[in-house]
Amino acid sequence: MTRYLLIALAALAICVLPWLGLPDYYVRLINLTIVFGLLSVSLNIVMGYAGQISLGHAGFFGIGAYTSALLTSGSSGLAFWPCFGLAGVLAGLVGVCVGLPTLRLRGHYLALATLGFGEIMRQLFLNWRAVTHGMDGVGNIPAPSVGGFAFDTNERFFYLGLGVLLAVLLQVSRFDKSIFGLKLRAIRDAELAAGASGVNVTLGKVGALGVSAAIAGLAGSLYAHLLAYISPDVFSFDLTAQLLAMVVIGGAGTVFGPVLGAAAIIFMPEVLRVSDVYYQLIFGAGIVAMILFLPMGLGGWLRDRFPGLSAGRSRPPVAEPAIVASVQGIERASLSIVPSVDEPPKPCPGPLLVARSVSRQFGGLKAVDDLNLEVRAGTVHALIGPNGSGKSTFINMASGIYRVSSGSIEFDGRTIAQDRVWDVADHGLVRTFQNLRLFSSLTVEQNVMVGANVDLRGGLGGVLLGGKASQADVDVLRDQAELAMRFAGVLDLRDRVVKTLPHEVQRMVEIARAVARRPRMIMLDEPAAGLNPNEAERLVERIRRLRQIGITVLIVEHNMPLVMRVADRITVLNFGRKIAEGSPQDIRNDPFVVEAYLGKKLSRRLEQHVSARN
Repeated sequence: MTRYLLIALAALAICVLPWLGLPDYYVRLINLTIVFGLLSVSLNIVMGYAGQISLGHAGFFGIGAYTSALLTSGSSGLAFWPCFGLAGVLAGLVGVCVGLPTLRLRGHYLALATLGFGEIMRQLFLNWRAVTHGMDGVGNIPAPSVGGFAFDTNERFFYLGLGVLLAVLLQVSRFDKSIFGLKLRAIRDAELAAGASGVNVTLGKVGALGVSAAIAGLAGSLYAHLLAYISPDVFSFDLTAQLLAMVVIGGAGTVFGPVLGAAAIIFMPEVLRVSDVYYQLIFGAGIVAMILFLPMGLGGWLRDRFPGLSAGRSRPPVAEPAIVASVQGIERASLSIVPSVDEPPKPCPGPLLVARSVSRQFGGLKAVDDLNLEVRAGTVHALIGPNGSGKSTFINMASGIYRVSSGSIEFDGRTIAQDRVWDVADHGLVRTFQNLRLFSSLTVEQNVMVGANVDLRGGLGGVLLGGKASQADVDVLRDQAELAMRFAGVLDLRDRVVKTLPHEVQRMVEIARAVARRPRMIMLDEPAAGLNPNEAERLVERIRRLRQIGITVLIVEHNMPLVMRVADRITVLNFGRKIAEGSPQDIRNDPFVVEAYLGKKLSRRLEQHVSARN
């Protein structure tokens, strides 16, 4: 109740701002804050949620401004409304066209590519005089109007801009709480792991840039009609740099933070103009101080300082002893975690995973050379060998991260060698990683929800419209995630941010995320890496439980005692080629394996583990 009361009071205070007797100049600054706040929100979708650095938003802003200005110049204010929508649609389409080739890039390469786009658009605005009028700009842009009412004063325009901003923030807030927002943040935190969890990374990144560009286009249209004149010098890299500062200061990845950042950047110079000589120095020092002391931005500070303002299902805080309980106790496996969704899986008459003459070459190096491998359903199959023998390379090929140079890989009778990583996950083949790849800024529950395999009834449209089906989807995802967390023994830590947890618990969260997908098969890439003997013992129990609930396991591991205890069958690689295959007893006694990998001393030690298992 307090949360809604505070929001209502804040909304009332904002609505009466134009009538507080402020000079018209300051009301104009408030309107500019609204426009640039909307523009900052657009950049935040790409930068704060998807984790992509875009330096071309001045170009999208300019597309919206010129589209609306050119089509309405000299006409009535009624023409604003269709042109306002068209500005957003056109900028969004250009964003998708830019995203398809450039979002294959990462880091500074992506930043440079989008910077180039922004400069191309500025040059186009400057030099395509027949359309844009060059440096003469476009003037005589009418004020928006509805019937006989025109938004032709700063006070009137304030409510138009505020209405658009609040409508966009409402949609962003709904998106932020939805599974789609979680998936986009998963891409930001660990793109590869998001894909392996079934998230369509390409669609997520391109869609984020398209929506971001559309909102930037709407902001550009509002800007043109607020000033009634535009020229190319506005849409330069300086504008993009200001936007970056607004998002960082406001709080990347927060809903309202970018608007606060826009207000800070626009109003701080005005407040500091009392010092004619040093105001720029003070302004710069203030920006640096905010970044140093508020690393999560103003929005992040408010979220942490006043948690009651954030919507969401609240639970009691998790005590530290719960971590100890989670890593020491293994809960009973829930048989509700099965690979089927609507229909039970058809029985596989042959092997579940089949590799036929598979090779993978990196330049002149053959990491995997003519490998034939069969993994039968319902078994634990181990893939072992020295470092560099091609074990992880094969898992990367089977999961769709690497393309097969030659040969074929089939899963459940379907060829998957050329499938994308998220398509492989949709088929029921999931994996964990040798180096932990979790979504570090998300909680345990959110990590597992990203991997949950549930048919969503509401869809993205339902999320934006606030439909009940979308909330029901979230509840179903939470229920599915709860089963997986219970299975992995991390249920009591569901509200902990995953990066704050011990290494073993993070391993279990990664397994829980894979189990939530309800897969036919899980590939574990060195799951015992970094675990002590007691932790490895608990891992053995969890691997056995995976098999008990009908999930086939392919494990790559250097911990040979662990392998001998859990594996039904073992394949040994050396220099990319298979040198042996058989039961643990066969592998322990194979002379080629002893010579290439185990050694006589380790072979004698493993005999004890094989005997203990039998």
